[in-house]
Amino acid sequence: MILRRKGVSIFVKLVLSFLAVLIPFYTMTLFLNQKGAEVIDEEITKSIKSRDEFYTQSLEQELKRISQLLFDFVVDIDLMELALSGSDIDYYDRTEKAIALQKRLSMVKSSSTIIEEVKVFLPLLERTFYTIDFDSAIPQDEYAALANNLDAMRIVDVGGKLFMSLRYPMNTAFDRTPVFIIAVQLSKSAIANSLRNVVSPDHGAAAIMNPNEEWIVSKGENEAILQKMRTFLRTKKDQKVVSGVESIELEGAKYIVSYKKIPNIEATLLVYVSEEKVFGALHGYRNWTWSLLAVSIVFIFIFAYSLYRIIHYPLRKLVIAFRKVEEGRLQPLETDRRSDEFRYLYERFNHMVSRLNVLIHEVYEKELRNQRSELKRLQSQINPHFLYNCFFILSWLIRGSDSEKASRLAIYLGDYFRFITRNAEDQITLDTEMHHAKTYVDIQALCYGHKIDVEYEAPDESLCDLAVPRLIVQPIIENAFKYAIGNLVTRGELWVHTRTENGYLDILVEDNGEDLSDDRIAEIQRRLVSARGTDMMETTGLVNVHRRIQLTYGADYGLAVSRSQLGGLCVTIRLKLEEEQMTEKAKRGMVPCTG
Repeated sequence: MILRRKGVSIFVKLVLSFLAVLIPFYTMTLFLNQKGAEVIDEEITKSIKSRDEFYTQSLEQELKRISQLLFDFVVDIDLMELALSGSDIDYYDRTEKAIALQKRLSMVKSSSTIIEEVKVFLPLLERTFYTIDFDSAIPQDEYAALANNLDAMRIVDVGGKLFMSLRYPMNTAFDRTPVFIIAVQLSKSAIANSLRNVVSPDHGAAAIMNPNEEWIVSKGENEAILQKMRTFLRTKKDQKVVSGVESIELEGAKYIVSYKKIPNIEATLLVYVSEEKVFGALHGYRNWTWSLLAVSIVFIFIFAYSLYRIIHYPLRKLVIAFRKVEEGRLQPLETDRRSDEFRYLYERFNHMVSRLNVLIHEVYEKELRNQRSELKRLQSQINPHFLYNCFFILSWLIRGSDSEKASRLAIYLGDYFRFITRNAEDQITLDTEMHHAKTYVDIQALCYGHKIDVEYEAPDESLCDLAVPRLIVQPIIENAFKYAIGNLVTRGELWVHTRTENGYLDILVEDNGEDLSDDRIAEIQRRLVSARGTDMMETTGLVNVHRRIQLTYGADYGLAVSRSQLGGLCVTIRLKLEEEQMTEKAKRGMVPCTG
């Protein structure tokens, strides 16, 4: 009932009915697909968090065990005697204790796959003990970085090497030189290899980063990506976020990034995996769903087009023909090769139209044409937007205390509306017509202010009494303001002038519009040439003026368009110049009208 009251066509009703069946089905399909994607996404996120939690706990436990081994060394008797004896111990005892210490260092090294080397710095002996050497000098960069470290869980980066260390005594309050420093050098390659257990290299990469001390463990990933990861972690540190899973863009591709902070070492495990690797299959199913939807839409269009060709097009053709009859245009329908019920309807309609034409052609059509001509004349005289703008400008001038301009605008408006509201005689003098056009130009000049330059040249005084059709110049000027000057960002220019030659009077309206192409000018000219006086429904300003002039003077007169000397459109209004006007003009010379 609602569709019927709103006047919806049968074609639309049929298509809407078809859509009413399909849309709920596809909506439910898309909904289930989306919910499934959300569930899978949630499960993948949980899996990622669980994987990261397991790895970080395992690594943290391993580092805690290594730190405990460091504390065990603090009470090692051989190490203590070597560190405190200095040069007082004989060579044999020193060698024996060094070998025993090396064995312990080797045991620590072999206790974990992530330990690359274990070393002891003995400042009093100025020697460093390794698992394979016990008579090496102390590396000053490592010693300086580890001398004051009291946290056995802290990982220190020295020249690209990662160390866990502990000094003895474990007190730096009096800047006391340590008796010894036990240091474990972690294997970056072993830790990097262990990260492959977190994520496959084919799917993504993982890294352990410390944003405070600027060290990183990774397996040779893209440096640009690692730099973005550092920035990402700093942002999360500032936000005090310790773990999470997010989707970000890296190197033009979408990645799922998970991060989990390892509190005891102030580092963060960061894993990034390509979304395509994780959700590729899901996206494939989603694409298939959308493809099915696209195929269905194509099918709907084919179905709709079939309905259009079979039912809607011939029915619409018949409806349009009836509407033309309602408007007074009694035109027969073109009958095609159809052999269905519509062919019969077309033939009966054409028979009806022919009968109506015979009955009303002589009386009704003439009266209808007069009524419509009068109606169009009244409609074309007053532009409500022009009226609103003028009163708005007048109000603005009054509020701005610009009484001189406000007074001028009020006088112009009075002249303008006095002209268009008096008796609408078909012909007036050229002086009156040009005076009205000049009034309109003056109003627009006040409204546009300094945005336009107007050059108005009044016709020769001898032509002032020439009878011309009413309202032929002002609509052309209005057209220039509406389509050319009003749209300009730069300063607008309008030039109104006349010329006489070979028995013609030409009134030229030129503007400097910027958006008018040569093809558009040619199209306007074609419309003027093809305009027919019998088409009473044409309301285009240029065509209206052109047709009225031709009805008055003949086919050799009217409007012509060309490229203006100012760069925009030039509209030439060609009128017939009577012989007496030509003679009078020759006698008086070039004296302009008062308009």
